[in-house]
Amino acid sequence: MNEKIDINSYIDNINFAQLSAGFLIGLSVGYFFKKGFKIVLFVLGLITVAIFWMNAQDYIVVTGDSIINIFDVLSITIKKSFNFVYNNIKDLEPLSGVSIIAGFFTGLKIG
Repeated sequence: MNEKIDINSYIDNINFAQLSAGFLIGLSVGYFFKKGFKIVLFVLGLITVAIFWMNAQDYIVVTGDSIINIFDVLSITIKKSFNFVYNNIKDLEPLSGVSIIAGFFTGLKIG
């Protein structure tokens, strides 16, 4: 029941080029997501301020339903972008998938 695992033979079978390429891919995607998310938030904040200013000046009429519809469309767009990334990495080999995920979170951290 207590089988000894030879870690050296396991390490010899790992393709380190694949690990490092996966890490770099994950790093770039994570960095892009964080920077892109900051840009999107800035633009959405700017648009929100402009909409509220135009509402205060009686150029447009903003209702609660229109705000809810905007956030519904926004949440669907965000879900689609995360599903796109997930669908592209879910079929990768386990080791490269782990390195991509580690690179992604590293990219989020430094982004």
